[in-house]
Amino acid sequence: MKHKPIDQLARDLKLRIAPETLEKAFLHSSYSNEVGDPRGSNERLEFLGDAVIDLAVTSHLYEAYPDADEGRLTKAKSVAVSRPTLAEKADELGLADYLRLGKGEEANNGRERPNNRGNAFEALVAILYLERGFSYAQKFVIRCLEADIERYLAEESTTGDYKSLLQETAQRLFDCRPAYAVAESHGKEHRKEFTISVAVAGHRSVGRGRTKKEAEQAAAKQLYLILEEF
Repeated sequence: MKHKPIDQLARDLKLRIAPETLEKAFLHSSYSNEVGDPRGSNERLEFLGDAVIDLAVTSHLYEAYPDADEGRLTKAKSVAVSRPTLAEKADELGLADYLRLGKGEEANNGRERPNNRGNAFEALVAILYLERGFSYAQKFVIRCLEADIERYLAEESTTGDYKSLLQETAQRLFDCRPAYAVAESHGKEHRKEFTISVAVAGHRSVGRGRTKKEAEQAAAKQLYLILEEF
């Protein structure tokens, strides 16, 4: 698949940022290594964007929900900044269409990988932060994630977190409990990412996060949303 021109994204999202600057957010390492692009990959931007999103969501939760306790806010943030959620936001914005991938990554369906899409979202946020400042980047992040945050807090206030929601659904539909397992973990200690799988009656999903609990929440969310369609 041929990627779309980056100036189209700038127009669609009404971003007053030079296309050549925006393009840096979509340079996958496979592409940069293959063509020898001097700009490198989007990995450093993804690192920065991850922190910007975390602070943006944390600040929003603190200000918008003054009566919520720390536990509820922490759970809401974990769901909002999880890899599945960010990949979903990337899908809604059509970011996969702008990824610059190497031939091997393209042939291996790299555009469909949640990690690549989520990384592109994080890198884009980093560009917004560097070019327009934190306030601008935060408004973009919250515009993308606010509905998910509100929905989660509304569900959590009456029925609990996604692990609880999944457990209740599993018992209701199949009279069983979800089974969680650590699929893998990688990265340095301060940047470790866990991958957790969850299974219910032959149905499976995978979630990723910076802690096991966050990864479990992400996995539970994915499977819960699937089972709710039954």
